[in-house]
Amino acid sequence: MANKILILGSSGSGKSSSIKNLDHKETFIIKCLEKDLPFKNSRKKYCIEEKNIFVKNNPASIIKMLGKINLKEEVKTVIIDDSNYIMTYEYKRKAGEKGYGKFETMAFDFMDILDFVDSMRPNINVYFMAHTEKDHEGEKSFKSIGKFLSEKLVIEGLFTIVLLANGMIDDYKFTTNGVIPAKTPFEMFSENLIDNDLAVINETIKEYYEGDE
Repeated sequence: MANKILILGSSGSGKSSSIKNLDHKETFIIKCLEKDLPFKNSRKKYCIEEKNIFVKNNPASIIKMLGKINLKEEVKTVIIDDSNYIMTYEYKRKAGEKGYGKFETMAFDFMDILDFVDSMRPNINVYFMAHTEKDHEGEKSFKSIGKFLSEKLVIEGLFTIVLLANGMIDDYKFTTNGVIPAKTPFEMFSENLIDNDLAVINETIKEYYEGDE
Protein backbone atom coordinates (compact mmCIF):
# COMPACT_ATOMS: atom_id res chain seq x y z
CA MET A 1 0.00 0.00 0.00
CA ALA A 2 1.42 3.36 -1.04
CA ASN A 3 1.33 6.34 1.31
CA LYS A 4 -1.47 8.79 0.43
CA ILE A 5 -0.91 12.38 1.52
CA LEU A 6 -3.39 15.20 1.02
CA ILE A 7 -2.05 18.76 0.87
CA LEU A 8 -4.75 21.42 1.08
CA GLY A 9 -4.47 25.17 0.65
CA SER A 10 -5.63 28.19 -1.25
CA SER A 11 -3.98 29.24 -4.50
CA GLY A 12 -0.44 30.52 -3.87
CA SER A 13 -0.16 28.99 -0.41
CA GLY A 14 2.89 26.87 -1.21
CA LYS A 15 1.46 23.52 -2.31
CA SER A 16 3.12 23.11 -5.71
CA SER A 17 6.29 24.95 -4.70
CA SER A 18 6.93 22.20 -2.14
CA ILE A 19 7.94 19.97 -5.08
CA LYS A 20 11.07 21.96 -5.91
CA ASN A 21 13.61 20.03 -3.81
CA LEU A 22 12.50 16.58 -4.92
CA ASP A 23 14.79 14.55 -7.17
CA HIS A 24 13.10 14.84 -10.57
CA LYS A 25 14.54 11.45 -11.56
CA GLU A 26 12.51 9.82 -8.76
CA THR A 27 9.38 11.98 -9.10
CA PHE A 28 6.37 11.77 -11.41
CA ILE A 29 3.89 14.64 -11.70
CA ILE A 30 0.32 14.22 -12.90
CA LYS A 31 -0.99 17.69 -13.71
CA CYS A 32 -4.75 18.06 -13.86
CA LEU A 33 -4.27 21.46 -15.50
CA GLU A 34 -1.78 22.51 -18.14
CA LYS A 35 0.14 25.20 -16.28
CA ASP A 36 3.74 25.78 -15.23
CA LEU A 37 5.05 24.61 -11.88
CA PRO A 38 6.06 27.56 -9.65
CA PHE A 39 9.79 27.00 -9.31
CA LYS A 40 12.96 27.56 -11.32
CA ASN A 41 13.87 25.07 -14.08
CA SER A 42 10.58 23.18 -13.71
CA ARG A 43 10.13 22.94 -17.48
CA LYS A 44 13.60 21.44 -17.81
CA LYS A 45 13.19 18.96 -14.96
CA TYR A 46 9.65 17.82 -15.76
CA CYS A 47 9.43 17.78 -19.52
CA ILE A 48 9.18 14.20 -20.80
CA GLU A 49 5.58 13.12 -21.30
CA GLU A 50 4.80 9.84 -19.55
CA LYS A 51 8.37 9.62 -18.20
CA ASN A 52 8.01 12.10 -15.36
CA ILE A 53 4.98 14.19 -16.29
CA PHE A 54 1.44 13.52 -17.50
CA VAL A 55 -1.30 16.09 -18.17
CA LYS A 56 -4.78 14.62 -17.77
CA ASN A 57 -7.80 15.03 -15.50
CA ASN A 58 -9.85 12.05 -16.63
CA PRO A 59 -10.10 9.53 -13.73
CA ALA A 60 -9.66 6.45 -15.94
CA SER A 61 -6.57 7.95 -17.62
CA ILE A 62 -5.06 8.84 -14.25
CA ILE A 63 -5.60 5.32 -12.92
CA LYS A 64 -4.05 3.85 -16.05
CA MET A 65 -1.01 6.09 -15.66
CA LEU A 66 -0.68 5.21 -11.96
CA GLY A 67 -0.52 1.57 -13.04
CA LYS A 68 2.40 2.37 -15.34
CA ILE A 69 4.11 4.44 -12.64
CA ASN A 70 3.80 1.54 -10.21
CA LEU A 71 6.08 -0.48 -12.53
CA LYS A 72 8.71 2.27 -12.63
CA GLU A 73 10.86 1.20 -9.67
CA GLU A 74 12.87 4.44 -9.82
CA VAL A 75 9.79 6.53 -9.01
CA LYS A 76 9.45 7.17 -5.28
CA THR A 77 7.11 10.19 -5.31
CA VAL A 78 3.96 10.92 -7.30
CA ILE A 79 2.26 14.32 -7.32
CA ILE A 80 -1.35 14.73 -8.46
CA ASP A 81 -1.46 18.50 -8.76
CA ASP A 82 -4.70 20.51 -8.70
CA SER A 83 -6.64 17.31 -7.97
CA ASN A 84 -9.89 19.26 -7.41
CA TYR A 85 -10.08 19.66 -11.16
CA ILE A 86 -10.58 15.93 -11.62
CA MET A 87 -14.11 16.54 -10.36
CA THR A 88 -14.46 19.96 -11.98
CA TYR A 89 -13.73 18.70 -15.48
CA GLU A 90 -15.80 15.58 -14.99
CA TYR A 91 -18.68 17.85 -13.98
CA LYS A 92 -18.12 19.81 -17.19
CA ARG A 93 -18.17 16.62 -19.25
CA LYS A 94 -21.43 15.56 -17.57
CA ALA A 95 -23.08 19.00 -17.63
CA GLY A 96 -25.83 17.78 -19.96
CA GLU A 97 -26.84 14.88 -17.69
CA LYS A 98 -29.91 15.33 -15.53
CA GLY A 99 -30.34 14.26 -11.92
CA TYR A 100 -28.00 13.66 -9.01
CA GLY A 101 -26.54 10.41 -10.34
CA LYS A 102 -23.65 12.24 -11.96
CA PHE A 103 -22.52 13.56 -8.57
CA GLU A 104 -22.37 10.04 -7.17
CA THR A 105 -20.39 8.96 -10.22
CA MET A 106 -17.89 11.78 -9.66
CA ALA A 107 -17.48 10.79 -6.01
CA PHE A 108 -16.99 7.12 -6.85
CA ASP A 109 -14.54 7.92 -9.67
CA PHE A 110 -12.39 9.94 -7.27
CA MET A 111 -12.56 7.12 -4.75
CA ASP A 112 -11.43 4.69 -7.45
CA ILE A 113 -8.22 6.71 -7.82
CA LEU A 114 -7.61 6.56 -4.07
CA ASP A 115 -8.38 2.83 -4.01
CA PHE A 116 -5.86 2.24 -6.79
CA VAL A 117 -3.19 4.15 -4.87
CA ASP A 118 -3.82 1.74 -1.99
CA SER A 119 -2.83 -1.11 -4.31
CA MET A 120 0.49 0.46 -5.31
CA ARG A 121 3.87 -0.55 -3.91
CA PRO A 122 4.61 0.57 -0.35
CA ASN A 123 7.82 2.51 -1.10
CA ILE A 124 6.01 5.28 -2.94
CA ASN A 125 4.38 8.48 -1.64
CA VAL A 126 1.42 9.85 -3.57
CA TYR A 127 0.58 13.49 -2.86
CA PHE A 128 -2.80 14.95 -3.79
CA MET A 129 -2.59 18.75 -4.02
CA ALA A 130 -5.95 20.48 -3.71
CA HIS A 131 -7.66 23.81 -3.09
CA THR A 132 -9.81 24.50 -0.04
CA GLU A 133 -13.22 25.96 0.65
CA LYS A 134 -14.69 27.25 3.92
CA ASP A 135 -17.93 26.23 5.57
CA HIS A 136 -20.29 28.55 7.45
CA GLU A 137 -18.11 28.20 10.57
CA GLY A 138 -14.94 29.14 8.69
CA GLU A 139 -13.42 25.66 8.73
CA LYS A 140 -11.49 24.64 5.62
CA SER A 141 -11.98 21.47 3.62
CA PHE A 142 -11.32 19.94 0.19
CA LYS A 143 -13.09 22.06 -2.43
CA SER A 144 -15.56 19.89 -4.34
CA ILE A 145 -18.46 20.46 -6.72
CA GLY A 146 -21.28 21.65 -4.51
CA LYS A 147 -22.89 20.67 -1.22
CA PHE A 148 -24.34 17.41 -2.53
CA LEU A 149 -20.94 16.00 -3.40
CA SER A 150 -19.36 17.25 -0.17
CA GLU A 151 -22.01 15.36 1.79
CA LYS A 152 -21.44 12.19 -0.24
CA LEU A 153 -17.67 12.18 0.10
CA VAL A 154 -15.54 13.56 2.95
CA ILE A 155 -12.18 13.50 1.19
CA GLU A 156 -10.08 14.18 4.29
CA GLY A 157 -11.48 11.05 5.92
CA LEU A 158 -9.82 8.90 3.26
CA PHE A 159 -6.32 10.09 4.23
CA THR A 160 -4.17 9.43 7.30
CA ILE A 161 -1.93 12.41 6.51
CA VAL A 162 -3.48 15.80 5.70
CA LEU A 163 -1.24 18.87 5.57
CA LEU A 164 -2.56 22.43 5.39
CA ALA A 165 -0.53 24.89 3.32
CA ASN A 166 -0.08 28.37 4.78
CA GLY A 167 0.86 30.98 2.20
CA MET A 168 3.32 33.46 3.65
CA ILE A 169 5.77 35.44 1.53
CA ASP A 170 9.25 33.87 1.78
CA ASP A 171 8.13 31.66 4.66
CA TYR A 172 5.74 29.02 3.37
CA LYS A 173 4.77 26.44 5.97
CA PHE A 174 2.59 23.34 6.27
CA THR A 175 0.42 22.77 9.33
CA THR A 176 0.57 19.16 10.54
CA ASN A 177 -1.87 19.27 13.47
CA GLY A 178 -3.91 21.66 15.57
CA VAL A 179 -5.92 23.33 12.80
CA ILE A 180 -8.78 21.53 11.03
CA PRO A 181 -8.43 19.71 8.62
CA ALA A 182 -4.70 19.10 9.21
CA LYS A 183 -3.92 15.73 10.79
CA THR A 184 -0.93 13.41 10.98
CA PRO A 185 -0.14 10.21 12.90
CA PHE A 186 0.94 10.56 16.53
CA GLU A 187 4.55 11.79 16.79
CA MET A 188 5.20 11.68 13.04
CA PHE A 189 6.12 15.37 13.18
CA SER A 190 7.54 17.08 16.25
CA GLU A 191 6.15 20.50 15.28
CA ASN A 192 2.74 21.73 14.21
CA LEU A 193 4.38 23.95 11.58
CA ILE A 194 6.97 22.55 9.15
CA ASP A 195 8.71 23.77 6.00
CA ASN A 196 6.87 23.10 2.74
CA ASP A 197 9.57 20.73 1.49
CA LEU A 198 8.40 17.36 0.20
CA ALA A 199 11.95 16.01 0.13
CA VAL A 200 12.15 16.40 3.91
CA ILE A 201 8.58 15.22 4.42
CA ASN A 202 9.33 12.06 2.42
CA GLU A 203 12.24 11.26 4.73
CA THR A 204 10.10 11.92 7.80
CA ILE A 205 7.38 9.56 6.58
CA LYS A 206 9.90 6.85 5.70
CA GLU A 207 11.59 7.10 9.08
CA TYR A 208 8.25 6.98 10.89
CA TYR A 209 7.02 3.83 9.18
CA GLU A 210 10.29 2.02 8.50
CA GLY A 211 12.82 3.38 11.01
CA ASP A 212 14.23 1.67 14.08
CA GLU A 213 12.28 1.57 17.31
